[in-house]
Amino acid sequence: MLHIRKRAYNILRKSEYFFKADMVYLAKGNLWKMSGQIVTSILSLGLMIMFANLLSKETYGLYRYILSLAGILSIFTLTGMNQAIVQTVAAGNDGAFRTSIKYQLKWNLMQLIAFWSLSAYYFITDNQYLGISLLVMGIFSPMILAFNTYGAYLEGKKSFKLNSIFSVLSTLIYVTGMAVAIMLSGETVWLVIAYSLTTFASTFIFYLITLRIFHPPISPASESLKYGRELTFIGFIGPIVSQVDKIVLAHFWGATALAVYSLAMAVPDRVIPLIKSWVSVGLPKFSNKSPAEINSVFYTRIFQGLAIGTVCFVGYYLVAPYLFKYLMPKYLEGILYSQLLAISFIFAISNRYVGLLLISQKLSKQIFISNFTQSIIRILLYVVLGIWGGILGLVLAHVLLSFLAIVINTVVWRHYSRSNI
Repeated sequence: MLHIRKRAYNILRKSEYFFKADMVYLAKGNLWKMSGQIVTSILSLGLMIMFANLLSKETYGLYRYILSLAGILSIFTLTGMNQAIVQTVAAGNDGAFRTSIKYQLKWNLMQLIAFWSLSAYYFITDNQYLGISLLVMGIFSPMILAFNTYGAYLEGKKSFKLNSIFSVLSTLIYVTGMAVAIMLSGETVWLVIAYSLTTFASTFIFYLITLRIFHPPISPASESLKYGRELTFIGFIGPIVSQVDKIVLAHFWGATALAVYSLAMAVPDRVIPLIKSWVSVGLPKFSNKSPAEINSVFYTRIFQGLAIGTVCFVGYYLVAPYLFKYLMPKYLEGILYSQLLAISFIFAISNRYVGLLLISQKLSKQIFISNFTQSIIRILLYVVLGIWGGILGLVLAHVLLSFLAIVINTVVWRHYSRSNI
């Protein structure tokens, strides 16, 4: 066993000449991160198979619509705080973690008010399903989005193993709860209740365990809170952008179309984070590098990412028909859509790499320009192509946006780096 580990270590060190990176560090981080994401993806896909086979398209489509509304309402939370905590903790300020939790809990009261206001509207219009669902989510969502910062803390501490274990267990709790709700009821309201309870329970439990293991202090963290607010305001339109495609599709094409679209995206949505995780582990190290050091390997990283992404795309394109045929036979019309969505795999690593460079250097202005530009383009494409072509229009928008994202981020980075070398 020791011989195998030593040989693997030597191979990784030798490969650094080609990859121009600390391969031992990346392998250690990615071993656990990738393993955790693979397991959680398998569990999530198992749940998706249950959705596809045990629920009607209308029920599943309505459930996805409710989650999309909840996603939009996260605009009232500090969505950028987790990224700020990763960098702050990586720099040695553990006390910012608990301070940020207290701050987020107060801030997120705005989301509770938004949820209950929308819930009241649906009750008044005699839509009991949506009214009850949003009432329940309003209770739990603000706390979930605050306590889940434990994951950012663990990432900043480089505790990739523990973070992956918690992620797997959280997903297992969620999948189990949802499976019980599907088997016992299958009603939309009970699905939402199961989602809210299991997500809150797992998040709060692992937050408490993180406190017990690391004992982080509570210390002033004004700079971290400020940066978290900046990242939130920079990406303030993000929650809307991430859900507008589902809202457009449900409104103009119906819940059934949304169900097909959601399941066509099921595998791509889980594969892309796996692909991106290779570069995400490097964020703490990016923070300590100068623009000149980064630029020396910039285009090498871009082309390496494109090559790996292309291999992933080809593999999924060939496998997708069999996945749908044997696992989701009621949704065979989603095969082509899912294959086209997989084109985004090609750009995933490279786009994540450039995006993390901007974050690691704390380039608030540049991040704002990049995110705002992409968000406006995304909304326009989703609305225009979504209304025009339904599922196909949104799929084409996704692919085009994945390409435009890497172009825009690269232009922004090169402009910054040239003036700071």
